[in-house]
Order: sequence, then structure tokens, then C-alpha cells
Amino acid sequence: MTRSQQITLGLALGFALFLGFLLGLSVSDQWIVVILIALGCGFITRFVLQWFLKRRSHG
Repeated sequence: MTRSQQITLGLALGFALFLGFLLGLSVSDQWIVVILIALGCGFITRFVLQWFLKRRSHG
């Protein structure tokens, strides 16, 4: 994975965690649920974006 792909992945993860945190706050008042939703969004984004970047780099 190139340096620019790593930067893109990092920015996307940060954005996904932030959006997951906001989604969790809108869904629940319990902090553990909010954190789990944010982490779930982060993991989903990480795996989807990694798959996409690998697929794109292999042509």
C-alpha cells in the first residue's frame, strides 16, 4: 500500500469514526453502545476501503 493510500485510509477511518459516533449518539444514550457503533463503522470502512484500494492497485 502506497503512502497516499495510507493517508486516504487514515482520513476515511477518522471520518467514519466521527460519523459512527454521531450515529451512536442519535440512537442511544449509553456510552458503550455509542462506542461500539463508532468502532463498527470504523471497522467496516477499513475493510471495505482496503479491499477497494487493493483491487484498484492490482488493475
